Parts: sequence; C-alpha cells; structure tokens
Amino acid sequence: MTKSLEEAATERRDYVDQVRASFYEPAAERGSLAYQYGERQETGVLAAGSGFGIRLVVAALLFAAFVYCDQKGITFQTYGATDVVKQVEWNPLPVDKIVEMVMAQP
Repeated sequence: MTKSLEEAATERRDYVDQVRASFYEPAAERGSLAYQYGERQETGVLAAGSGFGIRLVVAALLFAAFVYCDQKGITFQTYGATDVVKQVEWNPLPVDKIVEMVMAQP
C-alpha cells in the first residue's frame, strides 16, 4: 500500500509540472503571430499594444478639437488657442543661464 520514495517523488514532479503548465500558454501558440502581438484567440481582442492605440486615438481627438477650436475661435474660460500655444512654448527653465552657470564653474 505504501508507495516507494521514487514513486512519490515522480508523482510530486508530475503534479508540479501540471501546475506550471497551467500558468503558461502552450508552446504551439507561442510561435504564432497571434501570440506575438498579444491577441487572445478565445476572445479575439488585442491585449498587448491596445494601451498605445487608445493613447493615440485620444491624442488625435485632442489635436482635432484644438484645431477646430482654433478655426472657429472658440474659447474656454477665456482661454483660446493662442493662449494654449503660448503655454506650450513657454519654457520655465532659463536654459541659457543654466549653461552659462555650469560652464563658468572651474
């Protein structure tokens, strides 16, 4: 009735391998293009890279809204497109003075 030490070790090893395998995708899927691009075959949804796509769409929509507001002269709380451009162009760090200070140090 009692198992030998080798049989018990083999059963434990098989159990550990089963648990490890449950955490990983099958090897056949790893080589496929769907796996490389993060596509889940069960859902058909792109998992990896979708964050960049969402950010790209949001950036494009914000830029389109900015251009539209500039063309139509729309303001928001007294801020117009020229005020936004000024804020973007404004550099709070005096780079020229910082370079002079660093270069002047012996």
